[in-house]
Amino acid sequence: MYEVSVFVTAALLIVSGIFYAYYAWIGKTDPVLATWILMTVMLGLSFWMYWESPYKSWTGNIALTSGLVNIVTILFGVTVTHLRRGTLRIAFDVTQKWCLIGGVAIVPFWWITNNTLVSYVLVQLVAVVAILATAERLWNAERNSESLFLWVVAFFAMMCAIYPAWVKHDTFSWIYLGRAIPSTALIIYLIVRIERKVLLFSA
Repeated sequence: MYEVSVFVTAALLIVSGIFYAYYAWIGKTDPVLATWILMTVMLGLSFWMYWESPYKSWTGNIALTSGLVNIVTILFGVTVTHLRRGTLRIAFDVTQKWCLIGGVAIVPFWWITNNTLVSYVLVQLVAVVAILATAERLWNAERNSESLFLWVVAFFAMMCAIYPAWVKHDTFSWIYLGRAIPSTALIIYLIVRIERKVLLFSA
């Protein structure tokens, strides 16, 4: 059961990342590059801190380890897509800029205090703020620029990651999932809301 959960989580996240990049390439989605840069920074910091913890494991926190592959794949695909279109532009809003500053500022705090757990929690809190910036954009959007299917796939992947976290008693994994699952659910809700709004106006 443990191996199955790990495999399903990794497969869903990696495949969804590849398909998200492909959807961006064919114009089915219109992702904001700054958002994915910020998410890559947050997951990169999370992975770095997790790997310095006593819990470090490729499979215990499979949502994070595979999630990093997912995000890097998407960032690469989105960057190449914008380069091909000649639309490569990185524009962080005020909240995203503060999130980047906050994420970077946590690193010296981590080095000084040598408290990996607290630093990891702080990164997750910054990630929540970053997600709220994305949520605000989706709330005000007139059309959907995201793939509902791929976000749902990511949600189920993280639900599958609960079992490995439980088996390994991985505190860092629980913290990550406690942030990532509600965040993903919020994005799904907002995408559905946009699509319903579009249907109502087109009816």
